[in-house]
Amino acid sequence: MKKIKLFSGAAVLFLLLSSTAWVNLTLVRPSEIMLPDYIRTIAVVDRTVQDDNTKNKIEQVLTGEFFQQDEQAVLQVAEGFISACADVERYFTVRTEEKFSSDGSKNIFPSTMDWNDVTELCDKYQADAILAIEIYDSDFIVTHSPVKIETNNELGLPVIKLEYHAVGVAVINFGIRLYDAANRIILDEYQTTHRMNFEVQGGTIQAALNQMIDKVQAVNRVSYDAGFIYASRITPTYYRVTRYFYDKPKKKLGLGVRMSEVADWNGAIDAWMPVVQTGRRKHAGRAAYNIAVAWEVLGDLELSREWASRSYVEFRDKRAEDYHDMLSNRIREEIIVEEQLLSRE
Repeated sequence: MKKIKLFSGAAVLFLLLSSTAWVNLTLVRPSEIMLPDYIRTIAVVDRTVQDDNTKNKIEQVLTGEFFQQDEQAVLQVAEGFISACADVERYFTVRTEEKFSSDGSKNIFPSTMDWNDVTELCDKYQADAILAIEIYDSDFIVTHSPVKIETNNELGLPVIKLEYHAVGVAVINFGIRLYDAANRIILDEYQTTHRMNFEVQGGTIQAALNQMIDKVQAVNRVSYDAGFIYASRITPTYYRVTRYFYDKPKKKLGLGVRMSEVADWNGAIDAWMPVVQTGRRKHAGRAAYNIAVAWEVLGDLELSREWASRSYVEFRDKRAEDYHDMLSNRIREEIIVEEQLLSRE
């Protein structure tokens, strides 16, 4: 019975995807935190410098850290943050070579920066806030295991051979504080663990390991990614979505679909309108849904939501209800994003 249910679910999904066309959209998501309007320029500094004591030297040997590995990776956290901010232009960001030691550790925040130092740094770099990377630690672990793969031999007969599957896991623990120089308050204190997996496969263990990404590169990549993700806390960020719409029945919807494929969305709307007005309920609901997608692509979210509502309410297209809710959420987000970006002007 369980197998029958799984097959039925897969069949429904196949039928759904086989009767749809699609379009990719680039949208903007609002930041998690709304910073004050007067925060226009942010300077980035490194407060993760550890004392060169015996304990730290032993840890570097045990974990296989290369010379200044974490110091280089901290720079990548900063680069990821700066790159994400540049995409939306909510803030100016300033790269600095400032490095400070502190009384913290690789897992615990240090005491806050002296506010006189924060003010001096802001004056030096003409910044309104200081983003200090204050916790940083990295690790890279590789595991491997044999995997049985079914294949055919030279005679075409089924055989089972062993492949070796290796997984490299790059993990960083980092913490950031954002200092407001004018009001001498901490605008954000954030600590998290971020990881990325790197998978390879080979005929032998060594063949698999030979394809594995270099440890330094892996840590740098996960660090850059972590900095990029952190930026979404304080600045709007772009993301990609795929919108699916109906392409069947071909006789009713095909012309509009072909127009959409050459980016003639106004023409597609004109082609689908008669189906809404004269088609069967099911076909009319699908055409109305497609028109909703077209208006979203064209940037008119209110009209898009109106057509999604018609598709669901008048023609009972079940997918249109979820799409209507998605559009309502996007409209709310657009209002927030506009407010966040207006504060930059």
